[in-house]
Amino acid sequence: MKKLYTKITLLIILTLVIITSCGKEAIVPGNYELGTKEPNAITNEVIYSHGGTLPTWVNGSSTDSSSIVGTKWVLWKLNNGFANTFPNDTINFISTTYYKLNSSNHIRNYNLTSNVASTNRTLTLHYFAPFGGSHYSGEIGFNSVEDGEINASEFKNIQNTTMTIRAWFIKI
Repeated sequence: MKKLYTKITLLIILTLVIITSCGKEAIVPGNYELGTKEPNAITNEVIYSHGGTLPTWVNGSSTDSSSIVGTKWVLWKLNNGFANTFPNDTINFISTTYYKLNSSNHIRNYNLTSNVASTNRTLTLHYFAPFGGSHYSGEIGFNSVEDGEINASEFKNIQNTTMTIRAWFIKI
């Protein structure tokens, strides 16, 4: 019986030693081997004052939407499946996350992001009145912003993906 208590005691002590001796070093973005950093490594990240990092996109900015900031676009044609309409609404992208529609003072959110393993970007327009006021998201060609045209892109209602609108925009 004494041997059994000795074995249990040793097992408990060994378990406690193993548990308390384990430590984990945090992985730094871009550094996937613990405790080392490649000499002269170029980091593709921007550090923000509120903490966290975002990758640097191909065009050298910290967000993919920077190339659309300060531009105005006209929604000149849309098709909701039944008919073509020609709304002629102007979108002014005033920052990396906000836009204004026409001459309104109402500011709305948008997102423009690169798709992983794709040649497209995703443009999401929140509370977009010309499409009915809901949140719509659609894929546009990767160079559409630089080319100044978005042609026949299909935008889906985020809350009801069966509702789609095909839209044509041109940069002014």
